[in-house]
Amino acid sequence: MKLHGFMGWILCALLGACALLPTDPPRITMQGFSFSAPKEKEKTWIVTQKGPDLTVIGKPGRYTGESFTMQVTIIKLPALESVDALVRHVESTQRKELDPKRYRVSMLAVSPQRIKAQNCALSRVEAAERSTSEGIGSPVNLMLETLTLICPHPKDPSRGISMAYSHRHYPEDVDPEFTEDAAKFMETLAFEPL
Repeated sequence: MKLHGFMGWILCALLGACALLPTDPPRITMQGFSFSAPKEKEKTWIVTQKGPDLTVIGKPGRYTGESFTMQVTIIKLPALESVDALVRHVESTQRKELDPKRYRVSMLAVSPQRIKAQNCALSRVEAAERSTSEGIGSPVNLMLETLTLICPHPKDPSRGISMAYSHRHYPEDVDPEFTEDAAKFMETLAFEPL
């Protein structure tokens, strides 16, 4: 009888240890594209919105007011003849979308990027989000860093994906690993059959 009890404890310990092993985050598929949140040890990503055209994943940061967000959107792209035309289109679109009353943009740069043999555009935006502090007080600037990858689908160039990785933080809480973490997220992109 005692042998069975001892074996039961060993089995529970082994199963518990297996449960603690890191697993790959599940892949999310959206209309010919798939991706996943990067595997992390500390904080897990939470899916806050998921639909056929939009998925938003977020996690809190280390400091008050800090957050990380991944937003993936299926977009319609115009007929573009080259990667340079895609870069110009992305820059023009982002400049129109950034509200100057809400954001003071310090950097907006777009460059060509190859992802799995597909011509894409990678943009980086750094801006101060204008807001006011709680109650009566002076304005508080929250910083917003965003890396966005825009790729047309290889089988249907009018269908694209926009993968944005953002870090919202106070000026003193810059994340030195922001670019590396964004790259890990964007490397999960796969083109799926339509």
